[in-house]
Amino acid sequence: MKIIDLSHVIDNECMTCGTPWHEKVRIERLGKLSEVGRNTSRFVLGSHSATHMDAPLHFLEGKHGIDGLDLNVCVGPVTCIDVRSFGQGAVVEKKDLEGIQVTERMLFVFGWNKRWKTPEFYKGFPYFSEEAIEYLLERGMKLIAMDTPSPDDGSGIQKQGENDSPNHIKLLSKDVIIVEYLTNTEQIDFSKSYDIAALPLKIKDADGAPARVILTER
Repeated sequence: MKIIDLSHVIDNECMTCGTPWHEKVRIERLGKLSEVGRNTSRFVLGSHSATHMDAPLHFLEGKHGIDGLDLNVCVGPVTCIDVRSFGQGAVVEKKDLEGIQVTERMLFVFGWNKRWKTPEFYKGFPYFSEEAIEYLLERGMKLIAMDTPSPDDGSGIQKQGENDSPNHIKLLSKDVIIVEYLTNTEQIDFSKSYDIAALPLKIKDADGAPARVILTER
């Protein structure tokens, strides 16, 4: 079985959310083998660090957290879509999706992961129009994954105003699972079929959590 690991390594240089208020990753040694007979570590990180998944609680009060995700949606056949022609600042419109097969799980490959740990990662990444997201929802999509930071316009997170992330709200209000910050998407062969497994840390009432995400060739 061929496995493609779509997960970024979590380390002390990990990029986090593009905002000054998000917790920076810190991995620290607590106990050393030479001193206490075992190595143990402390991990300090925000819920949206590196490859991660969003729960409805991320944007919607009263909705369930990451521990309430339906694991039946998190694992299974996925449709991989090549959108690498959408460069910096590009918007995926409804018309761009009308010729593709929309399934329960969708993975969009922009090739944006190549900018990881560079100043360009959060600058003008491609995103989806609201009409495009509505089109995917109407056709039964329940999980959307991508190698960009967000399905929304990146400038929205800087605004932090009303309706700054409309696509997140549309998706999460329908209990659609959002998987962000994928990597190694250049290994995907679009002529082949894959299953995805996207499993977050099971943290009670968390708005999101880092995840190990893999593809297996069918």
